[in-house]
Amino acid sequence: MYSNSFSHDTGITAHQKFSQKTTFKDKFEAVWDIAAPYIDINRDKINNKTVGQSMIWREIGNKEYTTAKNKDYLRKSIEAYTKSIAFAPVGSSELSLAYANRSAVLFKARLYQDCLVDIERALKIGYPNKLKTKLFLRQSLCFKALKPSSHIESDISMASAMQWLPDLKKYNPTYDITKEYPKMINELKEPREIIRYSPEIKNDNAIIVGGSDAIELKKTNENNNQHIVATRDIKSGEFIYISEPFAATPANKLRFTNCWHCCSQTLAAVPCDNCPNIIYCSDTCKKKAWNSYHNIECLVLGSLLKCEHIHTQKLMAVKMILKTLNSVGDLKELKKIIVEIDSDKNKEFIITNSILDVNSIENFHRLDYLSNTF
Repeated sequence: MYSNSFSHDTGITAHQKFSQKTTFKDKFEAVWDIAAPYIDINRDKINNKTVGQSMIWREIGNKEYTTAKNKDYLRKSIEAYTKSIAFAPVGSSELSLAYANRSAVLFKARLYQDCLVDIERALKIGYPNKLKTKLFLRQSLCFKALKPSSHIESDISMASAMQWLPDLKKYNPTYDITKEYPKMINELKEPREIIRYSPEIKNDNAIIVGGSDAIELKKTNENNNQHIVATRDIKSGEFIYISEPFAATPANKLRFTNCWHCCSQTLAAVPCDNCPNIIYCSDTCKKKAWNSYHNIECLVLGSLLKCEHIHTQKLMAVKMILKTLNSVGDLKELKKIIVEIDSDKNKEFIITNSILDVNSIENFHRLDYLSNTF
């Protein structure tokens, strides 16, 4: 049990641990470990992954999928299984079961590529041997649907299904794969057509991060202002500049349907390894988020989400601050950088090592944001 306020000894311990750390993340974690119990006595219930919570959400997903009482049952079951994945401890059998269950819904939705991804995840974690036959059959069917003219991948999956058949028949002796598989083949439908449009830069700019070789940065002779000018003819519809946002945060209701880092919708999401509060569209976004801000945010996000008046703007502010502090080191260094920028009469973007990146701390702070006028 903890008291409602710091004791003198607790304060001394906190100061000693803080002083011994060198990075901002380590300093923050040292203070948070001591302070968190005084802030929220239920912190462990919202920040920890538990098999129990994962099982609850998997059962909800099962109910949504099997009852199918409305047209949104696929979407609702995918979201429930995603929450089960988020709450499941890393490497647990519960995590493999949640991935496998979600793969079944993705298969039903004819999203075969996403289904294959979840099947692979379930198998890597240690899916139960007695259930592997059915999972490999699903994998084989996905390959047949995606590559009807090729039989290599589907035949390999079928061979794996046969390999684990004895384990399945130990608890389901009446299962007849020679009858089930042809039936599943006859019911197999074409892949759902998903148009995933992603703008791209064909030829990267050597100086402007996110720019194409069709533009360059120049200064006018009259007032020395910076301008972007074209270096060649630009084709209609050609993208000449694409920049990731400095930070992005999906609305709270979208935390288990949209990537926490890039905000894109995802049906085959991966969770944070440490907290059950968010998901990512890919391992790439997951790594970017962790290295940028979530390594610290992960410690406090559960408590923040529990606050009554928290909203997207506040979560965005936390994410931006943590990203900034992670990049500069500590508050003193951040204050020094901001003071230097504010006192600099030259408000032009800074080019560092011959590279212009508007998302660097120095340039991001130079951006002007105008209030809406009516």
